[in-house]
Amino acid sequence: GTAWCSFQAAVWGGVSQRTMNLSAVSGRRAAANQLQANQMAVLDVLLFSQYMNARAGSNATLSRFYADRFRGEAKAAFEAWMATRPFENANAPAHPFVTNLYQPRLLAEANLADAESQRLWQQAGEAGRTSRAYVLVTVLLASALFCGGTAPKFETLWIRRAVLALGLAAFVFAVARLWLLPIQL
Repeated sequence: GTAWCSFQAAVWGGVSQRTMNLSAVSGRRAAANQLQANQMAVLDVLLFSQYMNARAGSNATLSRFYADRFRGEAKAAFEAWMATRPFENANAPAHPFVTNLYQPRLLAEANLADAESQRLWQQAGEAGRTSRAYVLVTVLLASALFCGGTAPKFETLWIRRAVLALGLAAFVFAVARLWLLPIQL
């Protein structure tokens, strides 16, 4: 039993470590996507600002030049914003970068990667707790063996029985706990 529990503790410790590593990879991917999404958003805002400056200067050729260079997500947001007739409609959004219009793909991917990282982190924690539970059962089984081996060495009957009962209690508790733990092969 102690050998089995030691094996399971090691296996679950490995599962925990691998899952933690996957969580870290996913977290780094989320951070990289978030950074790139922010960089692209700055570019989109700068192009939009130049568009607005050209439009304010009544330079239709230059404003069209900037509008034609919007990236896909910014172009879709710009077109949706223009459909609200922002220059005539006071209730239109102030700019196309509100969340219901501007939805960067990289930001969505970053959110998915972050959610995956959190899920993997939770799984790693569960595997770590399982590993520690197996270590506890190993210690309890070793204690039961110790009590069973040392009980006959005592000369006083009540001490012998008390040590044996303590060992038996540790064994029963360990087996009950072991029964509830998941197995990883």
